[in-house]
Amino acid sequence: MNPLRLDIPTIAITGSSGKTSTREMLTSILDLKWNVLRNTGNKNLPVHTKRIAESYNSTIDAIVLELGMGKPGAGKKHCSELQPNISVITNIGTAHYGNLGNSLQGTATNKSALIKFMKPDGLLLLNGDDQNSLLLDTSTFKGQIVKVGTKSNADYRASHIRYVPNGMKFNVELDEKREELFLPTYGHHNIENALFAIAIAHLSGFSATEIRTGLENYKVPIKRLNTYQLKHHSLLIDDTVNANPHSMHAALDVQQELAKGHKRIAVFGSMLELGDYSLESHLEVGESVMHKGVDVLLTYGRAAKSIVEGSIRAGFPPEHALHFKDREDLHRELRKRMEANTVVLVKGSSAMNMHKTVQFIKDRYIHTISIHPTVDTNTLQISSATLEHLNLEQQQVILHFGQLEKTLEVVINDELKLGEIFIPQTLSKVVTIPQLPYDYYWSGNHLHLGPVIGMIVYQRYIDDPSQQLLRFANYKALNGLIYFFFPDSLNKDKRTISGYYFNPETNSFEWSTFPFPNSIFNRIPLRLSRYKYLQEQLGDTLFNYPYGNTDKLEFWNMMHKQPRIKHHLPLTKKYTSVDSVLKALKKCNAVYLKPASMSGGNGIFHVKHLEEGYLWTDIEGNRTKITSKEQFERILRKELVKKKTYIIQKEIATFNKEGYKIDFRLYIQKDYTMKWRFSGIETKVGHKESVIANSKKRHAIIPGEEALQRYYGLTREEAVKKIDEITSTCIGMIKLMERKGHKLGDACFDLVADHDCHFFVLEPQINYAAEIKQFRDKGEREVLPAILPTPLEYAKALAGF
Repeated sequence: MNPLRLDIPTIAITGSSGKTSTREMLTSILDLKWNVLRNTGNKNLPVHTKRIAESYNSTIDAIVLELGMGKPGAGKKHCSELQPNISVITNIGTAHYGNLGNSLQGTATNKSALIKFMKPDGLLLLNGDDQNSLLLDTSTFKGQIVKVGTKSNADYRASHIRYVPNGMKFNVELDEKREELFLPTYGHHNIENALFAIAIAHLSGFSATEIRTGLENYKVPIKRLNTYQLKHHSLLIDDTVNANPHSMHAALDVQQELAKGHKRIAVFGSMLELGDYSLESHLEVGESVMHKGVDVLLTYGRAAKSIVEGSIRAGFPPEHALHFKDREDLHRELRKRMEANTVVLVKGSSAMNMHKTVQFIKDRYIHTISIHPTVDTNTLQISSATLEHLNLEQQQVILHFGQLEKTLEVVINDELKLGEIFIPQTLSKVVTIPQLPYDYYWSGNHLHLGPVIGMIVYQRYIDDPSQQLLRFANYKALNGLIYFFFPDSLNKDKRTISGYYFNPETNSFEWSTFPFPNSIFNRIPLRLSRYKYLQEQLGDTLFNYPYGNTDKLEFWNMMHKQPRIKHHLPLTKKYTSVDSVLKALKKCNAVYLKPASMSGGNGIFHVKHLEEGYLWTDIEGNRTKITSKEQFERILRKELVKKKTYIIQKEIATFNKEGYKIDFRLYIQKDYTMKWRFSGIETKVGHKESVIANSKKRHAIIPGEEALQRYYGLTREEAVKKIDEITSTCIGMIKLMERKGHKLGDACFDLVADHDCHFFVLEPQINYAAEIKQFRDKGEREVLPAILPTPLEYAKALAGF
């Protein structure tokens, strides 16, 4: 080795965590009097040390180096280029554990290389609070060892540590005098980092005043516990530069201090390079989440799943600890969980790119958008500070409101607070922005305000909009402009739509004209030409098309060859003649004859095999005994609905000991996660001996779980498991329909169960009775709070909000 050896302070800083912060705190002090040569950012490899050595000249007063030593031999390589005479080892932890022998001793041995190859009689600073630092090999070191910490054995000791606005205050004794210092960042671990800087500066002749000023001038490096004020009294903590167990626990401590009286969300990515300690360390962080008062835990990345597992093992509520494989899914859940007075902490190893989640939050929650009638229609008002914060490449903002785009010139108004943005209410001669609560997000200089959601409804809801009120029961979770319309009000020339929008202040509807929306929830049989036009204008954000009665024969043909599905389908054939019915009755004791594309029980007949002949029953309960093929043919010609395709379907006997006909209806919908989920199940109990359970012949409607227990003898746990099983099957079916071209987000399935409680799917319903159920009996209304608002959550997610 033939390193560059200098007489000036040549300071090397390494450790498992805190290296960069210690470097920046120290240089913030030294810069007050000295010309300091340093490495910057994360340029801490031996090649960077070599470049620093090559950059040295006689004008330099001191060198400060951060040494990355994540691989064996790195310490020797650093010191072969430039020999330190002052060294700092911040702590010994599990960062880069997998690269350093999978043990704390291996990590300590690796870091000890700095002690071995630094100037033998130099100055070595160690962390007196870190028990693992006792593993460092100082046996051959002949210089001065100085310890820092918060305990009595420290040479430089911090006391009376407290959080104050914008940072922390603490006391340190310098020259036998107690000095109060301020550090503009958070965390007790940062006090330890500051003590290293204080000790070196003090031993180098800097006064207490200079040290105080230098620390006050410290600029927190990016992604290291940076805090950002969000709207509605919320706070973002960005600690995404990297992650290891020590820094995770430290960040949770900071959140706990800053979030007193606030909701706490922790968003964690995986910790990498932990080797054999990976599983254990992630589980430990999860346990810490439980004990640090976090309210919601969201994780991302394969290893981070163990943080969720560790938290739940420690007693954290499972419904508030969720793991995600997809970042967009994580962000949708985060939006759902964000509310006023929330402190959200984001952290993970650098390779997990958790800064993308930080940017997602900053693009949506920092600013307050106000709609002002007095703002010129072509301008947007912000303060100079907000303009600087936005970092706009040009002083123009493109506002997106639904499908309307409008370029607004930025006007500086320094009477506005930081983060306040005033936009015009009038966008064109026909479109104004209603005064409603909105979400927003930035994409470069594009400001998206919304969501703007359209719902196509029957004319009867235009005539009486109050029938749609239940759809908006969860409006606070939606925000934005949600309007419903009939297609005739669509103006292609002006690209506008007239209809009713929901006003949450009055809990009523107001008529207005709107731009084309971001997404559309369809509730009518929409003409193909209109669908194609809207698809061209909106993209693929219109759902529930085609809308109408499902063709039962097409559905059966689509499904019956699927291995996981076919066992849940009753035997079904197309009706062609009396012979097709007779052939089916040879295999089945009883069958139904059903129109392939009608609903409500209309046109349905039941045929049962008797010892002699057959028993024909219509939905009114009228019965006819059939004794000959000729008689059967006459009945078929007379009773079957003309020009309708019929199916013959095996009866799944659902008559129970009480004589009721039992049918089930299971609702599945896409919500804000954009994934299908169970929304509810109800049981239609038909009159005794009735062949249908539709409203015409209904005894009652009760919750599905209750029916499974009452009529099928299942325990509550068994009923829940059965519902999960059939939900999974129905979701498989609806996904197959989507692959075949259907655009769906809201559906239900009609089901029956045999005596063994094996479920059979009769058909999906896209145009099922929804709003009209509010005018029926109590049993029908029970499911409405679960099913009516949910499609609007999906529409919001489709809209990009």
